[in-house]
Amino acid sequence: MSTTAVPVPMLLHVEDEDGAAFLFRNAVREAGLSAIVFRVSNGEEALAFLRRAGPYANAERPQLMVLDLNLPKIDGLSVLGRMRNDESLRTIPVIVISTSSRPADKEKAFSLGARHYIVKPDNFEKLTEQVKAACADFLVG
Repeated sequence: MSTTAVPVPMLLHVEDEDGAAFLFRNAVREAGLSAIVFRVSNGEEALAFLRRAGPYANAERPQLMVLDLNLPKIDGLSVLGRMRNDESLRTIPVIVISTSSRPADKEKAFSLGARHYIVKPDNFEKLTEQVKAACADFLVG
């Protein structure tokens, strides 16, 4: 009997703060989600990764992107807008995670196609719960 390995989904995490990236990666693990988490730290790098440009020429297409809004170089809403205007990128599901609880930011993110919007919680347990709930449809748990 032969078994074929199920490929592990790739998640692109766009986050400029090292501490937040560390907590997110641990929340994915703690939630029991199976994913390879690749991180870039600004909007410019995110678009290069998605378009397989420069150092990301051999990058795998992510099954899911988790995107911070407050990013250097190109902010998260601009990244999301550019993705939605690019036929080759618009089908990648995006979950926004941000410190912003402003209704205008949430509305704009959803209007640009975000699937979920997580306001960064103040503790790890809440983060793990929210990551699991938002990512469960896209990653094997």
